[in-house]
Amino acid sequence: MPQAFPKKASQCGRLFYFGLWLLCLGPTALAGSQCPPSHIDVKTSVSYVYDGDTVRLHSGDKVRLIGINTPEMARDKRPAEPLASEARQALITLLARHEQQISLRYGQQQRDRYGRLLAHAYTPQGESISAHLLDAGLASLIAIPPNLTGLDCYARVEQRARHQQRGLWAQPGIRDSANLSRHARGFTIVRGRVVRIGESRHNLWLNMAGGLALRIAKKDLRWFEQESPRALAGRHVIARGWIYARKGKQRMQVHHPYALEVIDNE
Repeated sequence: MPQAFPKKASQCGRLFYFGLWLLCLGPTALAGSQCPPSHIDVKTSVSYVYDGDTVRLHSGDKVRLIGINTPEMARDKRPAEPLASEARQALITLLARHEQQISLRYGQQQRDRYGRLLAHAYTPQGESISAHLLDAGLASLIAIPPNLTGLDCYARVEQRARHQQRGLWAQPGIRDSANLSRHARGFTIVRGRVVRIGESRHNLWLNMAGGLALRIAKKDLRWFEQESPRALAGRHVIARGWIYARKGKQRMQVHHPYALEVIDNE
């Protein structure tokens, strides 16, 4: 599990969770850092690139990169999201530079519900491919337990891209929950006020202005060590995750503090 907060967190008292990484760590903390692997599980090669975060190996296995999400390519009559083609091309170019060779470090959970391998990917020289895409502003950080190794480094890399307004961060990509389309689905970064806290048997619910509900499974509350999400009523937050609909209502599951940034009232 990554360290939750730097020792200087008190200097950024208005923020906690992911916001501490984004705003308290300066670009100098990133000098020369490419999030190198602690070990490599397998060296292999890529036969096809689906998008910026998913590839197919020559073995036939499909690999989903841990720690990042890139914009979706066009599919099922839906147009490509902004910078989706650029993210895919950046990955294709990086792989071509190394003759399609990559090294993988598997996650603690090695496969997702779709059967894809979950892994951190590196060039033969040990450079993190996820960090490369984050640094270019072509990917957003995601955190889904138990695959949390390396996310502190990825967060610092994203902070640099966000600070310098690269790629995704040069666009008005954070949506307002109060004005969110009722048809909005998929990965979204959304800003809004928590108007009410609710609880069910297995979940804590952060209900935002406009109707979007953030769902935190109670089994995941152990990751929120700094401050309980129950204290967020009335606060403004930025959340990232996949919006889905259930019983006619929009929901987003938040697994980890990296997905929840608390900001001053606006």
